[in-house]
Amino acid sequence: RTCIDDVLVVSDASAKKCMRLLAAGADSDPAIVAGESAVAGLAGMLSAIEDGDIAKKLALDENSRVLIIGTEGATDEHVYQEIVGHSSDEVGE
Repeated sequence: RTCIDDVLVVSDASAKKCMRLLAAGADSDPAIVAGESAVAGLAGMLSAIEDGDIAKKLALDENSRVLIIGTEGATDEHVYQEIVGHSSDEVGE
């Protein structure tokens, strides 16, 4: 507790939204196969910047640089395909 400044709760819906976002790719960014746990940091950051009060508390603004590490792919292919709508192989191609 002495080393933690802030904590965010990430909803399942938010995590699923981020999985689909990464699977779709954007502009020149490639699609990324990421599981539910891998997207938690991204989901938290996106939720925080959508809420002005939270963004301010975390000092997130247009000049912020955020490093998010996701270390999990599609660990359960059935669940991944159910959430994303495509298999991890299809997304990875």
